[in-house]
Amino acid sequence: MRLTRIVFVLSSLLFLLASPVQAISCREWDRMGAGQKSATIDRMIQSTVSGSGGREYQVDRGAIARCLQGYARSIGYDFDGACTDARTASMQALNRIFKDYIWTCAG
Repeated sequence: MRLTRIVFVLSSLLFLLASPVQAISCREWDRMGAGQKSATIDRMIQSTVSGSGGREYQVDRGAIARCLQGYARSIGYDFDGACTDARTASMQALNRIFKDYIWTCAG
């Protein structure tokens, strides 16, 4: 039974991490106002949990969306922090941060 749960969780995570997430760079992020940043995070969340793959893997997309929404402010702060640090401001920095939150919510 425990192995089944592990396989289920891994399948769910693979589905979510493979889902298309709106790619955004620090350059784009830094040019946005607070409202635009909030809307961008909302679009990223919706993009992550939408699609037909969630039904195939029986992912509770609503719960994951609510969890990610609960972290939206923290996601924004982490994006801001990553973009101010030249060592972490790569093209993939924001996607990596967002996917870490997906792992937190789906795990």
